[in-house]
Amino acid sequence: MSEHVTCALLGQLLLAYGAITSEQLDLALVRQEGSGEALGEILIQMDATEPEHVERALRAQARLRGRQGQGHAFLLVVDDDPEIGAVLGEILEGAGYRVGVAENTAEAGAALTAADGVRPSLVVLDMGLPGPSGIDFLILLRGDPELTTTPVIVLTGQPAFEDEIRDRNLTISEFLCKPVSARRLLEAVNNALQHSRVGARA
Repeated sequence: MSEHVTCALLGQLLLAYGAITSEQLDLALVRQEGSGEALGEILIQMDATEPEHVERALRAQARLRGRQGQGHAFLLVVDDDPEIGAVLGEILEGAGYRVGVAENTAEAGAALTAADGVRPSLVVLDMGLPGPSGIDFLILLRGDPELTTTPVIVLTGQPAFEDEIRDRNLTISEFLCKPVSARRLLEAVNNALQHSRVGARA
């Protein structure tokens, strides 16, 4: 999904936002080695990026990692509406899951490829995303050997995507249309995770 599969989430996010180049990140990582300095500070000192870009990436990093120590499975929610993402996060955290929230496919991709990221047990994916769409992200996900079997629940306000997913032969666990009740969402998540565990043992 990314050239820099071994760099930290902050670096992956800044790359995804177009706030730095690969070359600048490589130089900053070399400078960081053994120095103990924060990557964001090094990039600012190098004039590679602006402080507001680092702040945005740090906020996204906190959203994407979820609450430490929370839950028995890590779920990644991808929705461009921050309010919906926050509500979904609260519902899933309330059920005992640790939840990361991405506001676009760039953030989601950064979370999946970061060296210090957490591989999700399941992805809840909106389809109508700006930039690369939910379909594009699903294609990338299914093309990654490490993520090809990760359960995906599509949660969208656009029912027409169901036909496109079927036509492209993309595997998902469930297709849900917004609005959806908390009970129905949790039922879908629990079923998908249970099916995934059974499949892994088979």
